[in-house]
Amino acid sequence: MEPSAILRNKLPAQEADTAIAFLSRKVPANWECFFVRLRAKMRVIGLALKAYQSVKKAREALGHFMAFKKMIVGGNGKRKLVKKNGRYGFGLYVPPFPSENFDRFVLTELNRFIPHQLPVNAHQQVNFAITTHCPMRCEHCFEWDNLNHPENFTLNELKSITGTLQNEGLGHISLSGGEPMVRFKDMLELIISGSNKTEWWVLTSGFNLTQARAFQLKSAGATGVVVSIDHFDPEVHNLFRGHPDAFAHASRAVAASAAAGLFTAVSVCITRSNANRHFIMKHMEMCYNLGAEYVQWLEPRAEGHYRNQDVMLGKESIDLLEKLFETLNHEPAYKHLPTIVYHGYHQRRIGCQSGGKFSFYVDAAGMVHSCPFCHSHDFKVTDWLKQSLSERGLVAACTAF
Repeated sequence: MEPSAILRNKLPAQEADTAIAFLSRKVPANWECFFVRLRAKMRVIGLALKAYQSVKKAREALGHFMAFKKMIVGGNGKRKLVKKNGRYGFGLYVPPFPSENFDRFVLTELNRFIPHQLPVNAHQQVNFAITTHCPMRCEHCFEWDNLNHPENFTLNELKSITGTLQNEGLGHISLSGGEPMVRFKDMLELIISGSNKTEWWVLTSGFNLTQARAFQLKSAGATGVVVSIDHFDPEVHNLFRGHPDAFAHASRAVAASAAAGLFTAVSVCITRSNANRHFIMKHMEMCYNLGAEYVQWLEPRAEGHYRNQDVMLGKESIDLLEKLFETLNHEPAYKHLPTIVYHGYHQRRIGCQSGGKFSFYVDAAGMVHSCPFCHSHDFKVTDWLKQSLSERGLVAACTAF
């Protein structure tokens, strides 16, 4: 079934008309991309000169920064641009440009190569599971052991944890679960009460994410939404997610989020059966038709519900995905397609950027992990945050938000 037909079936007529009007992703013209990239480049250079007060040091730090970026982006080192609400997105985990958050992100990255004295983020990105509850039973769920137990955090505790992280400097926080839409009212309050100097994202299966709720998230201060859609075939996706209406929820959520003015991404776990060009191209076209700006590719890991299973992708599949990642992100013929974010690609080149200094994961039981897929169970987040930044081995923010 076409995405527009799904919306007609699942949304009231007026909501469906609004959502369908936003289905096609708006791609900036070539001249606009040129000038935005030029402006962003000049801004980065200006920040480096301000941070180091030395042309030599600024040049050295920028060299590391640009080489690092190219290893993440691949190809010619240039990212596709997404335009929304007068701002430009360079990537799913890069704050929109121009913004104070973008500047802080750049300064933090420069500081990782050559330390300086300007304010930086102690944490660039945090994934925080705010609930154990979920109506799905996903094949690959890494929170499987924590699902549908009593909640570990009250709303006040959630505010305390996110507030502490923001005071230390937090660039990007993803609210997940379980299914965060189960705690929608608490999630709204958490975003509203938090600082808008952090980019707030919601990671969801799409469950009960209506257009009205998407507009509420936007009004509360959310930046974007990441919706999981693991197959273009509704029946296959529903089976993978263990819910008969999973695809209907997810496709409606993507279109509704895009229509509400939220940056919108689709996340997909690419399994051995799907690691082929046919699946990738059909899935990418579906994401485009729904209005997504980004698509996040995840490789399966033998954790959670996949624990002790032989699910890792082989070299042939990885080589194909890496080639498609470079082709679809950089060749002009595919400019219309969403930007692909592929963690496995850059992890094989620069190592994992998790582990506290760039990002980490707090599961629904309150345990801190290097990332959602490692399940390191390092320590309880409430105990960890009682320690000073230096005790945790983190770079202290020079000034709090």
